[in-house]
Amino acid sequence: MMTSKGGPGRSEGHAHLIQSWRRLADQLGPLIGDSGFCALFGRACRVVGPEYKWLADTPPCKTRDTQINALDEMLASVAPEHALAAHAALLQTFNGLLAALIGQGLARRLLDAAARVGDDKNEQERK
Repeated sequence: MMTSKGGPGRSEGHAHLIQSWRRLADQLGPLIGDSGFCALFGRACRVVGPEYKWLADTPPCKTRDTQINALDEMLASVAPEHALAAHAALLQTFNGLLAALIGQGLARRLLDAAARVGDDKNEQERK
């Protein structure tokens, strides 16, 4: 199997999980900055930490790329079904925290835009 970085061990599903975080970080980065993204992501990790101990130990970061790369490594270190469950819990928590900060409507528009960017890229790759 190829990894999202080209090495053995990571599945295509794992690469898809990381890509969704990269799109989200790219969409939010210009609005809340790297430190804002890292703070929100770190808080989400601490909230889901009791269920996914390995996420609770996420080191603080300075850039969103550093954070996404750390998540990539953490997801690769666990079984695919655990990675998928943790990803879902983390994403739901992150989205909830974002909505609490900026409001449900704006959060939904930003998250939908991030999803559309991914869909557009996937469509272009298929051509």
